[in-house]
Amino acid sequence: MALGNGDGATSAAVGLLEADPIACATVWVTGQKPAAAALDTDVPAGVVRWFDVSSSATLEPLFELLKSQCDGLEPEMLQELLILDDLPQGGHWNDGAIRLASTFGVYPMGAQDGSDWGRADAPSPNAVYQAVELLAGDDWLITKWHDPCLYCGSTLVEPMADPVGKGGLIDAVAKCWLAAENPTAGDLGVMVMHELALTYAPAYRYFRTALEEWEMGLYGFGEEGKAAVDPEIELRDLWGARARLRDWLSPLNVIGVNGDIDKAWLPAADHDQVKALDLRVDKALAGLRRLGDTLRSSFQLLHIQKSEAQREHRERLQRRVEIIATIFLVPTLVVGFFGANTWVPGEHRHSGLEGMVIAMVALTALVMVVLWVTQRRHEAKQVAWHKKHPLS
Repeated sequence: MALGNGDGATSAAVGLLEADPIACATVWVTGQKPAAAALDTDVPAGVVRWFDVSSSATLEPLFELLKSQCDGLEPEMLQELLILDDLPQGGHWNDGAIRLASTFGVYPMGAQDGSDWGRADAPSPNAVYQAVELLAGDDWLITKWHDPCLYCGSTLVEPMADPVGKGGLIDAVAKCWLAAENPTAGDLGVMVMHELALTYAPAYRYFRTALEEWEMGLYGFGEEGKAAVDPEIELRDLWGARARLRDWLSPLNVIGVNGDIDKAWLPAADHDQVKALDLRVDKALAGLRRLGDTLRSSFQLLHIQKSEAQREHRERLQRRVEIIATIFLVPTLVVGFFGANTWVPGEHRHSGLEGMVIAMVALTALVMVVLWVTQRRHEAKQVAWHKKHPLS
């Protein structure tokens, strides 16, 4: 689990993390780049320490390690930090002086680390969710990157071993820290949350691109050589991907945080940074609502297409029945004519039988030709209409 690719503090922190199996620490001083530090280093007042917990950390040794470094820290706080929530959840202690925020980053398949959002070859409803827990006090921040998981729509495909997008995020947070005025530990945590929030808009845009690809495939304009997948299954997976992202985002949409910083996820002091994060969440939820409207229209379109396919199937079956009925109808009429109790041509002669057979064959063939020509004209009209209205 690497902290990043930056110079100085980031590289040193990576070394510390490799040396300690529980956590690594960095020191954040206003106006300065972050620096790696030993876990038991004493720092002056006003300096923020960031403790990043490793995936192998357990409650008791972690609490013993951090209790003297983090004022007000209690075991139940760390317990909440170490547990992976099904959905983001928060917590408050000491009248809000210590707060827990649960957030996440989302990375569609094809985006390796959240920094390259170039279009993938085959947009899909697959995405990696990276859950992150943050616990902030007066001058300390503790974070835990949980193991990321790959989802197809709303279905878990497989858990993954290494955190996603972490290195680039640490570097970006360090730049924000340098530009901030007297930031607190809560502000540092909000910076982390904001960088994770930058992944939300590209994610739902990626799902929208996958929906566009689905629509093109529905009309026969998809990529050649692409494996055939049931359109209904693809659409359901896209709906699941949209629903999962919405469900994870909704708990982060705290009511009133834009007007009252005390309602923020962490004990932050920079209200502008809090508003920026809240705006990111609001925009992402608005985009997901629009995507949901488009998906509902796509479901209706799929239903119409299925109904049309069923209608065409019934028509083909009906035409077969008409042909079979015609084959038996004409001979029946001819035989009935020759079996009448009145005089008929060729009565009691061999020529009568021959005339009856010839009449059956000729009339049946004539009716079949008429049906074939009528059917071909009907199909030609349908093809011409679809050429003029390809998306109807």
